[in-house]
Amino acid sequence: MTKTFTELEGIHNSLYVPTFQLLVQGIDVVQKLYLEIASVQVDNTLKGADHFTFTVNSTFDLEKRQFAHLSDLFAFGSPVEIYMGYKGSKTKPELDMLLKGFVTSVSTSFPASGLPQITVGGYDLSYCMTKGKESRHWSDAKDSEAVAKVAKDYGLTPKVEDTRIKHPTIQKSTESDQQFLEKLAERNGFELYTFDQTLHFKAPASVRKTDNDGQPIATLEWGKGLLSFTPEINISEQVTSVEVRGWNVPTKSEIVGTAGKGKEPRRDGPRRSGAEALQTCCREKEAPLKIRVPVFSKQQADLWAAAILKKRSEMFVQGSGESIGLPELRADKNIELLGLGREFSKTYYVEQTTHTINTSGYRTTFKVKDTTI
Repeated sequence: MTKTFTELEGIHNSLYVPTFQLLVQGIDVVQKLYLEIASVQVDNTLKGADHFTFTVNSTFDLEKRQFAHLSDLFAFGSPVEIYMGYKGSKTKPELDMLLKGFVTSVSTSFPASGLPQITVGGYDLSYCMTKGKESRHWSDAKDSEAVAKVAKDYGLTPKVEDTRIKHPTIQKSTESDQQFLEKLAERNGFELYTFDQTLHFKAPASVRKTDNDGQPIATLEWGKGLLSFTPEINISEQVTSVEVRGWNVPTKSEIVGTAGKGKEPRRDGPRRSGAEALQTCCREKEAPLKIRVPVFSKQQADLWAAAILKKRSEMFVQGSGESIGLPELRADKNIELLGLGREFSKTYYVEQTTHTINTSGYRTTFKVKDTTI
């Protein structure tokens, strides 16, 4: 259910006292070890693994010339959980989990004045899927079945939407599991990401209309929760149609799949898509994109064409913004932005967020996209 800024203030105790909880190896490093954390940041994205960093003060022993916790608590592979939110809320006393992952990097510096700090970084639980390259294949299987199998190989719980189409062969050719799954997501027009211990492979919230995922997570207005917003409209990557061609070996006939303007996701009333804007600019001249790929049925070719059209159309309207800290705001959510004029006051699809708590407070920056203006 979409929440207004006033409702968010009520949920988060007027947004007055931002706080976080940082667990490393299951230990609350602030409440149990009394470590001084200068800043915590979580990057949440639909492109690759989520990333985190946190900076620790006062861990350097001047007499021993040695860092505390560097080789044990903050060792490579140490599990990390990060929660953010606001203190004192009666309706929502618990903080929101923003990331579960593990440590992959530690850095420091020795300044001319003052004590050195430790900056610890890492990724979510999908990180290991980016490592190593190998080949394997699945016979008579759906993409969703291959995704579920790979997820389980890494101890992740698959939350996978059925892709319906069975392929004679699904081939993974000298690539990492992350690259392989991204390829499957792209040809189905799906999103791929890991949150907590669950790997998600599904249609994006930008096109889901049948459940709460398709509703905006919040409504923000410029000057009222929305601190800044920079949108851009660009037709440079737009096409009026997509044509996917393949070859049916048994019947020795060509397979053709198509998708064209008017079929873009998120058609919003009278608003125009990038394909329509392009055609106006080019005086009604068609600008098709034609590609040849290995497909085995018209159904698959049509699906691939629609996925390519979706990806191109989402490049039409893009923007970046900053809001007060909102732990609910994450990638694969929709957000409604108002007070931006007729063209830009609308619902956008969130593809990336960065949540930061430091001495300046709690802020969330984000990147969004859409298909019409």
